[in-house]
Amino acid sequence: MKTIFQGYYKKTEEEIKAIWDNGLIIFDTNVLLNLYRYSDTTRETLIDLISKFSDKIYLPHQAALEYNRNRYEVIAEQEKAYKDFLSKISQIQQDLQSTNKPPFLSSSIDSKLNKVFENVSIEVEDSIKKYCNFLKEDPIYNKLATIFKSKLGDEFKNEELEIIYKEGENRYAKKIPPGFEDEKTKEGFRKFGDLVLWKQIIKISKDLDKDIILITDERKIDWWWKLKDGRNMGPRQELVEEVYKESQKQFHMYSSERFLSYGQTYLKEQINKKALEEIQAMKFAELETLKNNEKNNYYFKETTRDQTDVLHKRLLEIEKLIHNDDKVISFLNDHNNIEDIEEKVNNYNNYVLGLRKERDSIKEKIEFINKHLYRNSYNNTYNSELDHEIFTKLIKIDRDRDNNK
Repeated sequence: MKTIFQGYYKKTEEEIKAIWDNGLIIFDTNVLLNLYRYSDTTRETLIDLISKFSDKIYLPHQAALEYNRNRYEVIAEQEKAYKDFLSKISQIQQDLQSTNKPPFLSSSIDSKLNKVFENVSIEVEDSIKKYCNFLKEDPIYNKLATIFKSKLGDEFKNEELEIIYKEGENRYAKKIPPGFEDEKTKEGFRKFGDLVLWKQIIKISKDLDKDIILITDERKIDWWWKLKDGRNMGPRQELVEEVYKESQKQFHMYSSERFLSYGQTYLKEQINKKALEEIQAMKFAELETLKNNEKNNYYFKETTRDQTDVLHKRLLEIEKLIHNDDKVISFLNDHNNIEDIEEKVNNYNNYVLGLRKERDSIKEKIEFINKHLYRNSYNNTYNSELDHEIFTKLIKIDRDRDNNK
């Protein structure tokens, strides 16, 4: 039973320890990129832990490629986050310093409060400078480059990638993990990034004849086996079984917080609870953001569908008016001279021309809304600016139509 249904079998503590004793620890891109999002102490704790497993660690080429491709974006993202925080702090300070509304603070308390704001601003500005300097000289990159020197996997050739892409189309259609979730949010060959990583992991396991532990901060269901109540049971069954089928080796997965906890326990070190709590807090904040995005996404889709329904109804009305022969007859009836008839015909032609322009405008609106509605249905990075984007575009379509009348 255990051999046949490898993926459904929960490993014992002894079996997990055996994987740690004899296997390789492989890191996903998101674990390395998240190092830029932690405090200095938590980051150093994780980097130090990774370095202590130097004889066991390995970095697939795909993970290294995506890290190099995205690290500057993450640095810029963190820089912006600090700037936004500084702006909010400044606004709060201005609001509290208003003297024409309660609560009225004593001079002593007001002075202490301003000192706190000043100290916070100084520290945040230092962090902004630090991230700006990362764009020139990145100490995190330098440390990781040293740690993973001679620990990098081989790159696939173009012919190998082409085969993987073709296989990916078939796998994703059948929801075979990993990576099929990326088909909703990524375009072109980028959607096969996780599958390329996975194929490299299997190759490493086969070539080096090693069990594999993957450290990943991926949350999607195409990597994790999750129960309906939300509990995480470990890696997807298919992943465990595919590694065993291809290399006769075991496969296990940890998130960064579990890696920190188990890794320090394995080394018989005291668990850094503060670092653990920070990583967990970031994870919970990320999950909360995803939940809110789903709610906002649902509201967005429902309200936008309502807008689209109204446009479709008006479009049908216009089509009927344009092809309404009775309207033509009503324009031409009861006129005694040719000049009057010619004027009515011209008026009617202008009327139909206006209807056609409105029809074209509505079609453009519907096409634009559907494009963004589809994009947002599968995009977990929903933000409220999308509504404004659509609103602005629709106004422009109306304005262009009016200018062309």
